[in-house]
Amino acid sequence: MKMVMDMDTGIDDAIAIVLAAGSPEVELLAITSVAGNAPVDVCTRNCLLLNELLGGDAVVAAGSDRPLVKSLLTAQEVHGADGLGGHAGSLPAPATNAIDEPAFELLTRLPMEHPGEVTLVTTGPLTNVALALRADPDAVAAYARIIIMGGAFDAPGNTGTVAEFNIYVDPEAAALVLGSGLDITLVPLDATTGAVLTRSALTAHERARGLPLERPGRDVSAILHRAIDHYMDFQFDESGLDGGYMHDPLAVAAALVPGILETHDMRVDVVGNGSDRGRTVRAPVQAHAADQGRGVHVAFGHNDGAFIQLLEGRVLRPVFGPR
Repeated sequence: MKMVMDMDTGIDDAIAIVLAAGSPEVELLAITSVAGNAPVDVCTRNCLLLNELLGGDAVVAAGSDRPLVKSLLTAQEVHGADGLGGHAGSLPAPATNAIDEPAFELLTRLPMEHPGEVTLVTTGPLTNVALALRADPDAVAAYARIIIMGGAFDAPGNTGTVAEFNIYVDPEAAALVLGSGLDITLVPLDATTGAVLTRSALTAHERARGLPLERPGRDVSAILHRAIDHYMDFQFDESGLDGGYMHDPLAVAAALVPGILETHDMRVDVVGNGSDRGRTVRAPVQAHAADQGRGVHVAFGHNDGAFIQLLEGRVLRPVFGPR
């Protein structure tokens, strides 16, 4: 499976990269960064660092540093100033650089080079994808699948009461992409808040002890150890959950395991402004038949056993050791 990942690389995005990199059926062609969890330069640095430490061959392209219309909102209180659970400057500089090609151009070039073969997984605001659609809609239509982590329907929002963060940050981009009529699978909070890595499950592995967590260097285990600790500490303080939501890894799992998601087809509208900014609203596909080729496949649940098995086998055991 040829895959491209577009992400605002924070902590659960990093776990998603590890999952993709640890999946033998995946050829990760490219990772593109977008401003969201952190400013785009921080996200790009994290993409580069993780890609090289995991031994990946993916090219990395820097994407948009701001939403299409709105001012940028970040989530560094959740992910740390460096996006991976630490303060600014706590991670080593990557040995590689992003390519000169802007992310949106790369997102249009790769599906045309491999038409019908590339799966696009997005785990951040949809700014880059919207720019790619504006530049070359036929190229974006050449992706085999587009899987988007974003949105909230029956589940409470995580940015305000009704909106999910990725959609809230750039609702104009989300409206453009989700209204495009392309073959899109949307993985909202309704599914991802049931995908939880608990602290007890994590500590069942022989996690490295005595690691330099303040400045973890070029050790993937130490970087993820610190990042996940920070993520779980934030979630416990915020909601009492002693664990972390695996929002973005579930989107990758949707590409890897056929049938892992329970989906319903519907048109998805996005509220752009006001107190409901970023809210995703369901509407019947047939009500918009004239301008909508198909509905979005929206996930409202998933096979938790299959997902946990993926995390165990492709993230936890390889990174932290056997149970």
